[in-house]
Amino acid sequence: MAKSNNKRVVELKPSTLASFEGTFAAILGLGVAILHSLNATINMASSTDSVLTGMAFGLATGIVSILVLPFIYFAIGWIFGYLHGWVFNVVLGASGGLVFSLEDE
Repeated sequence: MAKSNNKRVVELKPSTLASFEGTFAAILGLGVAILHSLNATINMASSTDSVLTGMAFGLATGIVSILVLPFIYFAIGWIFGYLHGWVFNVVLGASGGLVFSLEDE
């Protein structure tokens, strides 16, 4: 039987949580950008007389959104993640930390 070890977490590095939340938000932003790109391409193609011209302008808008939107989502996610890390540390300090049980395999 494996021996159980209890460990207490008393502090979290806010920048690590910020990086995690920023990366997760960037992945969500990429999904939103892809959907926006498809929508812009379809709308632009249907609103012009030339399907080729409409698709070219629609794709250009979509490509810019695919490149820019994940960075914006990452930045916002990083800021909120850092704030969450700071609040988490305040709560950990006031409550005495979290206790985790670890098991050896």
